[in-house]
Amino acid sequence: MPGARAQPRKGLRPLASMQPKYPILLVRHGQAEHHVKEITGGWSDTQLTKTGILQASLLGSRLLRELDGKPVELGTSNLRRAVQTAEVIGQMLKVKHRIFPSINDLNNGIAAGKTHAEARPLARPPTEPIFDWQPYPEAETWRQFFARVAQFMDSFSKKQRSPAVLVSHAATLHVIIAWWLGLSAESRTHFEVDPASLSVLRLNRWGEPSIERLNDTAHLYTPGLAESIRL
Repeated sequence: MPGARAQPRKGLRPLASMQPKYPILLVRHGQAEHHVKEITGGWSDTQLTKTGILQASLLGSRLLRELDGKPVELGTSNLRRAVQTAEVIGQMLKVKHRIFPSINDLNNGIAAGKTHAEARPLARPPTEPIFDWQPYPEAETWRQFFARVAQFMDSFSKKQRSPAVLVSHAATLHVIIAWWLGLSAESRTHFEVDPASLSVLRLNRWGEPSIERLNDTAHLYTPGLAESIRL
């Protein structure tokens, strides 16, 4: 019911510190080399493929059309695939991007830059609680990763002076959406975000956090670059 407030329950965190005034547009970087070359993701610093550059361009064209000249802030993680995506979008919007290392992907420690076959022997067996499991030496746990991203978003949203476009990674965008909804690191949720997808977070007319769009890839359909429904 609009305006109603449910009682706190396990898996939720208080929303009191989060009072964003402007929409946040979330973009996952385009297709990158690790998607097609059996390289681990995370902090592997791969670059966009030709398809990824095209995806970023199509998304940039869409944002140019939909934002219609409205000023926005453009931020990105400092991994190459995200920076390249932000550069393409920034050129179209005529906006310079800012680097925010706090929205980097989940740190996969010594597995970064390795192939899946090379990383497999380095993996540590899962431990409980799973949120505190360190999958590789020098890697982040999910709880550490969640805290890093959520703390950044708490600070970033308070300083917003215009709508923001944040270019990041699948795991990071999952955390940002969970943060937006007031979920904790222990929440057993998952938000699917495809390469070059667009998700939009905004307050509704009652001042409640809402998801206007999630994993929107309509701009990729005409050229046949959107993934099909997984059945």
